[in-house]
Amino acid sequence: MTGHESDAWFSGQIEKLGPTLFRVAFAILRNRTDCEDAAQNAVLKAYRNLRTLKQRAYFKTWLIRILKNECFDMLKHRRPTVDVATQGELRYEMAVPDLDLNRAFDRLSPEERLTITLYYYEGYDTREIAYLTEVSEGTVRSRLSRGRASLRAMLQEKEAAK
Repeated sequence: MTGHESDAWFSGQIEKLGPTLFRVAFAILRNRTDCEDAAQNAVLKAYRNLRTLKQRAYFKTWLIRILKNECFDMLKHRRPTVDVATQGELRYEMAVPDLDLNRAFDRLSPEERLTITLYYYEGYDTREIAYLTEVSEGTVRSRLSRGRASLRAMLQEKEAAK
């Protein structure tokens, strides 16, 4: 495949995966600007290292791993901020219209948010999530269970307060 064909293939893949990249980044970072920066950095790293990808069938998984690592690196080096101007817009893009559920989701750890997003929004199974997040399947199942339990408890607490 020529360089031009490879570039066209890469661009097509990035265009297809745009919404997924945003959802994954947002599950970790919770800030639109940071999500865009992380996705852009991940795409740039992927493009520069495309020759290291052994099979194109694994491109999506490979790119999500790069993005996940980029997001957690950003989390380590930033001060907590809230992007108030776009929070409502982001909630809509996450396709979770329930404000109480969004608030509860925000209170989960970044790892739990990422695991839940990959499982419920992106359709990965626990084995695939374990590979993507570089943890054991047991850890993935534990994060899913803990995350669901936390969401349930927070929503029940909110309902009882009404």
